[in-house]
Amino acid sequence: MTRDIRNPAELRRMFGANLRRLAQQYSSVSELCRQLGINRTQFNRYLGGESFPRPDVLDRICRFFEVDARILLRPLDEIDRAPAHPAAAALSDFLGSGPTTLTENLFPAGFYYATETELDEPQPSRHRLFQARRLPQCTIVRGYEPHPVMPGLPPAEREIQGIAACAGRQIYILMSCRASQNSRIYLVTRGTDENADRWRGVAICLSKTTASATTMRRILLRHLGEDPGAVLAAARTARHSERPAPQPVG
Repeated sequence: MTRDIRNPAELRRMFGANLRRLAQQYSSVSELCRQLGINRTQFNRYLGGESFPRPDVLDRICRFFEVDARILLRPLDEIDRAPAHPAAAALSDFLGSGPTTLTENLFPAGFYYATETELDEPQPSRHRLFQARRLPQCTIVRGYEPHPVMPGLPPAEREIQGIAACAGRQIYILMSCRASQNSRIYLVTRGTDENADRWRGVAICLSKTTASATTMRRILLRHLGEDPGAVLAAARTARHSERPAPQPVG
């Protein structure tokens, strides 16, 4: 029998030490717990080497910090980790997309229902649903353009992706379909008190061909969180409310 066998207490202490090192990049443990969706008391037990996370919670931690389950068995210094992407510093340090700048209070993770309204119109003309997801270096957004906006196209061609960042308390989101189709920038600020689940501002819709075709609309974002019922209801509303794209005359 090998002498390298470690008991559960040693493994818990190793995991706690690894987790403390990974958490050092965050100035607030409470903020980190909110982003991970883990109870602060339970997270402290992990940090102190008192308990292991369940497999699903471990998977969440590993995905968040971009490590693998070897953090249960080996010190971080002995684990070969993928080198940081060159864009990571720019996203976090220069664009303000990192967890210490774009906090959960400014722009929480989860699903959002977005409505765009023409400047001279009273009712929204564009309805979208997208998800904001936290990564260590940035917050990414992902969704799909509704069928009426891009009729006849498969989901892969209607997919939207982008990043969210902040300048002070103002949030800016850059998103686009593939090959810069339907690119837009949202500039929004979170409401207060009873409107804290809403962000208002402007949507700058960029033209791929000419600057003169770029337009601006009013934008309203409503945070739905992760509630499946609210998300499905918003998806149905977006699908039924969206105006068909104008057809060319000819």
